[in-house]
Amino acid sequence: MTVAALALPTILGLLVISVVLRNETESSFAMRLSLAYPLGMGLLTMQMFLLALMRVPLRLGYVASLIAIEIVGLFLLIREKKIGLTRMPSFGLFNEIASADVRWSRKILVIGLTAIIVVKIGSIFVETYLRPIFAWDSFANWSAGAKAFYYSHSLLLDTDPQDFFGKGILDRNANYPPHNPLMQVWMGLWIGHFNEVLVKFWSPVYLLAMSVYLYAIMARETSRLIALSMLVLFLSSPLISVHAIEAYSDLPLSVYLLFSLIMFLFAMRGEHEYWVLMGLYSAEALFTKDEAPFFVIPLVLAAITFYWQNRKQGLVPRKAVVALFASLLLAAPWFIFKLSHHLGFGADYIKLKWTVQPQIAWRVVMMLLSFRNFNVFFFIFPLLLMLTWRQSKEFIFLFVPMLCYALFFMLVYSLTEFYAGGLMFNTAVFRNIMSYYPIICLLTSLLIKTVMMSGNEALAPKNKCIQ
Repeated sequence: MTVAALALPTILGLLVISVVLRNETESSFAMRLSLAYPLGMGLLTMQMFLLALMRVPLRLGYVASLIAIEIVGLFLLIREKKIGLTRMPSFGLFNEIASADVRWSRKILVIGLTAIIVVKIGSIFVETYLRPIFAWDSFANWSAGAKAFYYSHSLLLDTDPQDFFGKGILDRNANYPPHNPLMQVWMGLWIGHFNEVLVKFWSPVYLLAMSVYLYAIMARETSRLIALSMLVLFLSSPLISVHAIEAYSDLPLSVYLLFSLIMFLFAMRGEHEYWVLMGLYSAEALFTKDEAPFFVIPLVLAAITFYWQNRKQGLVPRKAVVALFASLLLAAPWFIFKLSHHLGFGADYIKLKWTVQPQIAWRVVMMLLSFRNFNVFFFIFPLLLMLTWRQSKEFIFLFVPMLCYALFFMLVYSLTEFYAGGLMFNTAVFRNIMSYYPIICLLTSLLIKTVMMSGNEALAPKNKCIQ
């Protein structure tokens, strides 16, 4: 039944992507499948939230029947419009290994790197299956509420606003977005009880989806060998592994932020269908954690700027930008509900007493360069950035939202007594960094692409007659 709980949102997401990308032919089946799972899971929990607001009991029959109706409706639409679900699977990596034109040394390296990735992700799945929820923050803020929702078949909204979402009976933050606990409720509904091992099995699947899609994009931009090497480094982060076997919200947030940025990359390259997906993943990020607006707002502003700069050339249809904002409206019910009941933002125990301690910024930099929870990307990225200092507009549009997001956290650490005082400072910093760590990996691959192109230009013959 756990497989069914994971498969249904994946099917829903895949059908939505097939409709949205009906004219796109570049993405492989594996890429679309990787996009489908996080998309479908976000759409599922948003609908569960709306059902709970309408006081529909959160029981399997009600929730699953709604999803089944949507899947059937999308399938009939696809048949009527004769939309292909996906192109044929791509076996580029296997073809490279089997090709007689590839040196054996390269084949062995590709096989070795692939094996490391498979073993790493496989071990995370095994450990997720063997360990129940064990981290206090994961249990207190996400799983305790999920268990209360599961057994009450509701979001516990029949009380005063300050006690919503179980705040009156549990030590949890009532204003956190409910994507995480609703995923656990969904898993529990299929399992038949609240199994504290299996209700968090969505977490490693998020990591798998992100890893496959990140590899595919990096391979497009650089090469398969470079992409495999970067993915090995990316997965070597111990913090990623911990979050992939737990019920935290930081990993799903990192997936949604990464995917929304990649959708913007494709949108800037003229693939207008991706404006819709950019809006959908951004909306789902907003429904996952309170930190998301500080990335989504700069990203949307970057998109508006890109549209404004290219409006005279007609490179971006106005309906594409309208589709972006229409997709973002999926997050509106949560914010309307939250603001109308004065639930606020952030953890209840954070008190915004202002201070000025700029030395905190240096402390964060030293934590990054210690490689304690991450690896060489935070060292290589600024070096490559300085080496390739003349960047394309495309890179700048991608880099600025991530930079604004990182600087926001730096300002919060430096200007508030809560963080400057050191209460769980290291934990907070590393978790916040993890949410944009995959983006750093992506941007590093784009910088490597720039270096490779510069090297090819330098080696190209200068005499036009020779060319």
